[in-house]
Amino acid sequence: MWKLMVSIMVVLGATSVAGAQTITDPNEIASRLRFWAQEAGDPVYYGEVKNVSPGSRQILGHYQCLALAFIKYEGGVFHYAHKMWGKSSDGSCHYDDVTSVKVGNHGACVRDTNAGFGRAIGTALMTKENIDYMNSIFRTIDTNTRRVGETGACVPPKGVGAGLYSIKIENGGFKVMTTRPLDYEVNIDAQEPHHPPTNPVF
Repeated sequence: MWKLMVSIMVVLGATSVAGAQTITDPNEIASRLRFWAQEAGDPVYYGEVKNVSPGSRQILGHYQCLALAFIKYEGGVFHYAHKMWGKSSDGSCHYDDVTSVKVGNHGACVRDTNAGFGRAIGTALMTKENIDYMNSIFRTIDTNTRRVGETGACVPPKGVGAGLYSIKIENGGFKVMTTRPLDYEVNIDAQEPHHPPTNPVF
């Protein structure tokens, strides 16, 4: 009986450690994400963008709300679509009702059904019905060049973006910190975009 209890405690301990581990290898990170190019559905990750102290890289307060969809992963490069918007007056991101809030950031070369300036602006819902993901040029997180943002294919000749400080999965979240500096965090559990979360995701 004692040996059985010890074995159970060891297993539970190992599970706890695994759940708390920090994953930084791009291939391992990709293996835990869901991509539009690989699924019939259109999974979306929800979270927020936070300000970062330039000197210490300490994560500060809220910057904008965030919806993030991973399109594909190739050779250390994550292609993604995203939408950012400000909190409502009640202090909530309202992932389930972003139609009343202007989208403040999005990919410049994403073909979207609600294009408002240039070639794209974010629609309320990040779905394959709204976004022509097969014929768009998405922003990337390039772990080889350590760059995040628009590629040269979208903004010639070299693209526009920021440097990549870090990318990881940690404590149930996918996290990217850039040299802008900003910290992008989404819950690692993808949601169905037609029914986005109504409560805070962290």
